Amino acid sequence: MTETPNTQPEQTPQSEEDAETVSSPASLEQILIEGKDGKAQAGEIIRTFLTSSVYFLSPEEVSDETGSVNPLTLQDNEGNPLIALFSTSENIPEDYKEHAPHAVEAPGVAVVQSITGAGIMIDAGQEHGFQISAEGVERIRTDFISPAEDAEAQQ
Repeated sequence: MTETPNTQPEQTPQSEEDAETVSSPASLEQILIEGKDGKAQAGEIIRTFLTSSVYFLSPEEVSDETGSVNPLTLQDNEGNPLIALFSTSENIPEDYKEHAPHAVEAPGVAVVQSITGAGIMIDAGQEHGFQISAEGVERIRTDFISPAEDAEAQQ
């Protein structure tokens, strides 16, 4: 008895990690690393940031009823405030957790919409850290978020 060959392409099992990278868009951390290596442009990093969840740290516990939040703030070289954000909870340095032990997950777009007068630092303490000045945050609101809101309103 002869068997007929299988004409379907052979499928090799993928690890869970491989399946995630194939089936989902790049994570914020991946895009930040690619940006550091010159493989991703600033616009791509910002778009990924806006559509990703990020983590910020708070000294107090934050809930849906919390009126205002006091996120952990760093300073750039000129002393300007930067809100510390992280692409994953694993990227939060232990010494930051000592000052603000509560990690809060939030959409990147919501963070940008709520910040005034401060920049952001994504993955501070990591080699792939990405800093955006207060002026840059304002430009993101103007150039990325406002056009998207306008497009949604017209539909």
